[in-house]
Amino acid sequence: MLDKRKAEAIAAARREIARRIARFCTGLSVDEYNALLDRMAQVQWKYDTLPNMAEPDVRKLRELTE
Repeated sequence: MLDKRKAEAIAAARREIARRIARFCTGLSVDEYNALLDRMAQVQWKYDTLPNMAEPDVRKLRELTE
């Protein structure tokens, strides 16, 4: 069930991304364009699903390691 919802969400994100960027990617081959869409859709799904995953505070990490 979760895999089906994930696949549907990724497919929807891929369609939306394709609609937005198609005119800017005319120089890419079909394989490159599809790979780009796949990667962007995966990233979009990740951040839609896990929105509270913040980037680490680099300053604090440096303080801890010094």
